[in-house]
Amino acid sequence: MNHLISPLRRQPLMPWLIVLQIAVACAILCNTLFLLVQQAGPLLTNDGIARNEVIIVDQLVSGGGNWTASQARAGADALAGIPGVKRASAVVGAPMRQTLTMVYDIKSANGPTLLVSGFIGDKLIDTLGLQLSRGRDFLDDEYSDLQLGDGDGGATTPVIITESLARTLFGSDNPVGQSLTSGDDSGHYVVVGVVSHLMRYQLAELDDGKAEYAILLPHRAAGLPMLSFVIRADAAQRDAVLNAVPGMLQTTFAGQIAKGFEPVVSDYEKLRADGLRSRRAAVWLLVTVNAVVATITLIGIASLSGYWIQQRTRQIGIRRALGATRGQILRHFLAENLLLTCVGLTGGLLLAVLINQWLMQHYELPRLPLAYLPAAALLLGLLGQLAVLLPARRAARLPPASATRSV
Repeated sequence: MNHLISPLRRQPLMPWLIVLQIAVACAILCNTLFLLVQQAGPLLTNDGIARNEVIIVDQLVSGGGNWTASQARAGADALAGIPGVKRASAVVGAPMRQTLTMVYDIKSANGPTLLVSGFIGDKLIDTLGLQLSRGRDFLDDEYSDLQLGDGDGGATTPVIITESLARTLFGSDNPVGQSLTSGDDSGHYVVVGVVSHLMRYQLAELDDGKAEYAILLPHRAAGLPMLSFVIRADAAQRDAVLNAVPGMLQTTFAGQIAKGFEPVVSDYEKLRADGLRSRRAAVWLLVTVNAVVATITLIGIASLSGYWIQQRTRQIGIRRALGATRGQILRHFLAENLLLTCVGLTGGLLLAVLINQWLMQHYELPRLPLAYLPAAALLLGLLGQLAVLLPARRAARLPPASATRSV
């Protein structure tokens, strides 16, 4: 160890510059990698929906009070009659739309209280193209019309939850048949089925593994001032169905739609792209930042190490003249750089945690998971070794005589 530390003591400026660069790069990369994973997570989440088949109709505003259950069913039946449509459902909580949403706070017997998106509509598993992984779908006699202000009257409501939500609430236990309550114990639910995936529609709540905190409830849209519909069409006829929907709505609800309000009709793919556009932009920004930091660190360490090694040509020549092999010279500089990297990482990891604490206080960002610290350390360790490899190999190739004469 002394043969590594001794040269560092004789010329301390250059080693400390390398240490400082590694520390700063580590602090930046730890936090930007964390932010990158957070922003990219929802983009990579399987939303569970038949994306190339689903069409969303939203903001169908009533011109005369609330829509009735019969009006909602008439609209769904009319839309289902369009050629190419497999199924249509009146819904509350349309995917990727947040104009009218239902949020429930639920908890298991021993689990935390979670805020989840509630999807309400008739036969939504078929309409959305969801995959039922456990349990069953709702039975026909379990459906009831939803009215604003209605309570459950103490009755137990069957619900279908996602696998992600089931793992959070029940761990490895089978969720089917398990009981849930609302946060204030006023609502009572029993899990009858589980779907593999379903992304929630509160787009601001997609971080920290909450992207699939969603449940389906056996209610039919009724008593609301605004209607939404989900349509599932043949993928090959989706565009034709899109063009036919506005005319069908005007025919079905002639004179009933509020003047000045045009329903929003769009395919799910476009709504998803629009809803997650800001996240995609953030991902590209963070990818660029990480790439720039890594490149600057690589070039900086290589330049500083190359200059420092060049200043020690006489030392290299003497060691070669005394019998040191090229491999020994190469390993010496790699070990020396690894020592500097470890020192820089020690300060960098501490700085990364402090920066994260500051971001938590001023920008309400979540706590940096400890797993990112060794990941960033490994990345920078490899980057440091890669950066010094070329100047170290160049030094190792110097013949003893020319190295000695160069001073």
